[in-house]
Amino acid sequence: MRHLVTLPRRDHAERFQDFLIARGKKCGLDDSAEGTAIWVQDDDDIPFAKEELAKFQQNPDAEVYLSARQAADARIKELAAQRKAARRNTVNLSRRWSSGGSQDCPVTMGIVILCVFVFAETWVMGNQRGVQELLFFSTDGTWSAIEKGEYWRILTPAIMHGGPLHILFNLMWWWRMGGMIEQRKGSATLFGMTLLIAAVSNIMQFQFGGPWFLGLSGVVFGVFGYVWVKGQLDPSDGIGIDSQNAMWMLVWFAVCWLGVVGRIANFAHWGGLLMGVTLGAIDAGWRNWRRR
Repeated sequence: MRHLVTLPRRDHAERFQDFLIARGKKCGLDDSAEGTAIWVQDDDDIPFAKEELAKFQQNPDAEVYLSARQAADARIKELAAQRKAARRNTVNLSRRWSSGGSQDCPVTMGIVILCVFVFAETWVMGNQRGVQELLFFSTDGTWSAIEKGEYWRILTPAIMHGGPLHILFNLMWWWRMGGMIEQRKGSATLFGMTLLIAAVSNIMQFQFGGPWFLGLSGVVFGVFGYVWVKGQLDPSDGIGIDSQNAMWMLVWFAVCWLGVVGRIANFAHWGGLLMGVTLGAIDAGWRNWRRR
């Protein structure tokens, strides 16, 4: 805060304080032996406050100052309501990440069940025909099956996994981040987002990384990108990821790209992450624009 002026009469200081508050300027009073000091919180508001102070000192009994109390009270109530709404929407991220966030989320749970079923059917039970039906490419490694109308192949590689650790890792992160999005934004939003991210990440992997790939990790990095950007740009919406888990995801992204853990669908990771970051930025930008 910066000291603006000390007025000998407290009622005048309170009157000018009400005037500033009514115009959205944060300020406070402080009594002393010399009178009542007025402090302005934001340095950017000082020029405005000084200009209005000169007018006030010329005529402190002007109607604009005498009627400022009601407007100031309304402004204070409005700010209190905004803070209450922000507290209600803000998520305790450490609690959210320790307890999970997928209660009553049918899309989040449905993806988990679908991935587990497909894993059991194709790899545990050895249904190799099912594997061929769900992979992105035809048996000749081209787009021909999709071009013939088998459009599900654009999405279905995301629900396939190659081993227990693969599926456990992906579903753990999906459960936390997918559930968070579904709770805050609704099932339809998560479902549409999942389809879009899966399609983009799978197409990018097929185009730039080759035909042999599977796993939900492209979608996982997509929902991570969305949650991460939303938490940075629009924290009041109640979606976000704590810095420790965000760093862990980024480190894992880099480790996969460097090839330390073997053959990974890195272009699917890139496609999913870029798509999620884009969606998060658009959502946050739209909400921030509407609040202006």
